[in-house]
Order: sequence, then structure tokens, then C-alpha cells
Amino acid sequence: MTATDDDRSMTTGQLRRADDLAQRIRRTNIVYARLYGPLVVMVIAASFFPYYSPEPDSSVTYGNLWQEVLIIGRGVDVFALFALLFTTGLLCLAAVGRTTIAVLIAILTGAIVIGCTLLQAPGYVSPPALTIFGIIDISLSFLIAAITLVHSLHLFTLDLAFQRRAV
Repeated sequence: MTATDDDRSMTTGQLRRADDLAQRIRRTNIVYARLYGPLVVMVIAASFFPYYSPEPDSSVTYGNLWQEVLIIGRGVDVFALFALLFTTGLLCLAAVGRTTIAVLIAILTGAIVIGCTLLQAPGYVSPPALTIFGIIDISLSFLIAAITLVHSLHLFTLDLAFQRRAV
């Protein structure tokens, strides 16, 4: 066996390992994609209900996110809508199994921003009480963050195992 034959066999072995890694990543993405689809639907559906409830004797009413953006149009509401649309768009991409660690980190960041924004209620001097839909959306945001964190760690360990075997 010559040196070029040895190089070709190593290349073939590395190609097999790379194909194996690609298949494992595809299977992993498909498993997690089954979770992302229903989460997208629930987050979008929750955005059509008001997050905050008025005080019992108050005449102030709070609308859903879409109404708040269209009627009041505060910067915070527009930012929240942008974050929601950006995050759900990336979740839709993940729901069809086409994702990378970078996309998952963007989803994780967006989900945390949405959850923290709802918890902090920016723009209000004294934050109003959350409705059940506000609590559900906060819970969904942090659930999405947890799932994407686990998913990205799963992909990272697959890649790390591949790199260790390649050495």
C-alpha cells in the first residue's frame, strides 16, 4: 500500500463519519421539530389574548399584543411584536427540521427576551396583573428556551463526538 492509498482510505473513513454525523443531526432535528410546531401555534394563539388584566375598579382596559401595536403603537409593543415574529419565524424553520446551533441560539435569545419583557412589563409605572394568557405565554417562552437549549447542547455534543473521533 502506498501513501496515496492510505490517504484515500482515511478520506473514505472520514467521509463515512461525516455522513454518519449528518444523518444523526438530521434525526435529532426531526425529533425536536415535532415539539416546535405545536409551540409555534400556541405562542401565536396566545398573542391574540390580552396579557394584562385591569384593576377591578379601573376603566383602563388592555388589549392583546396586536391591538396594543395598532392602537397605541408604543415602542415597547412594536419591539415585542418584532421579537415575537422573529422568534416564531425561526421556530417555524426549526419545526421543519432545518436548523443549526446558531439558529437555536437566536431562538433561545428571542424566547428569553419575550418572557422577560412580559415579566417586567416595560412602559408601566406599576405593572398590571397578568392574565392567564400572560402566564401561559411566559411559561411557553421559557419552555421554548429550555427546549432549544437542550437541542443545541445535543447538537453540540454530536459535533464534539465527531471531532474527537476525527483526531
